[in-house]
Amino acid sequence: MKQIFNFCAIAVFVFTVLCSCAGNPPKDERELAEKAFADAEGGKDCDRENYLAAEELLRQAREEINNKNYDKAKELFNAVKEKSDAIAKYYREHPDECMKKDGKENSEDDGTIKEENVASTDEADTTADPKNPEMDFQVVHFEYNQYAVLEEDLPKIDLMAQWMMNFPERVVRIEGHADERGSNDYNLSLGEKRALEVKNKLIQAGIDGERIKIVSYGEELPVDPASNEEAWFKNRRAEFKREN
Repeated sequence: MKQIFNFCAIAVFVFTVLCSCAGNPPKDERELAEKAFADAEGGKDCDRENYLAAEELLRQAREEINNKNYDKAKELFNAVKEKSDAIAKYYREHPDECMKKDGKENSEDDGTIKEENVASTDEADTTADPKNPEMDFQVVHFEYNQYAVLEEDLPKIDLMAQWMMNFPERVVRIEGHADERGSNDYNLSLGEKRALEVKNKLIQAGIDGERIKIVSYGEELPVDPASNEEAWFKNRRAEFKREN
């Protein structure tokens, strides 16, 4: 009996040591790294090499989480944040240079405006007219693992509310989507929360909730099948569809 007791005590001790060695997932470090990497997206074209390096570090960190190598994952997440912060700082300090490399300037070297840019601007104005019954609906995007509407996407919802006010007989469906990370059940729930959040914004803007239906497709309908940050951002979305 004494031998059995000693064996059990040793087993409990070994289990405790192993658990303490395993540690806990670095939740705070991951959240800071994910946010920093998202903030660095604006500078991905003017500091491409470092952006790709940060993206690879982030991929490795997520992989270490899956393998339960939490100490290594923590180290990698910290490296992602450091590199991403540097990219974001460079972008803030060199906005003109970054815009040039991103192809966002509208002027030729002689100061004339490109004709194709004029055409695209005119087209955007007509397709975003809330008085147009065939107005193109814009896509609302979300941060990783979040369902709060981004501040820069709020005008898209305001535009949708104006359209629905102009056409009170119309009913719309909001489809919620998630990227490929996470379980199917979790992503279905997250997609539903995103669709519901957009619906609530429309209701706050004065739209009757009876005119708004929601559905979640989770990760099942990606617009970009790639497994990288750019594709994941595209897939984390809510889309408006006409019901009638």
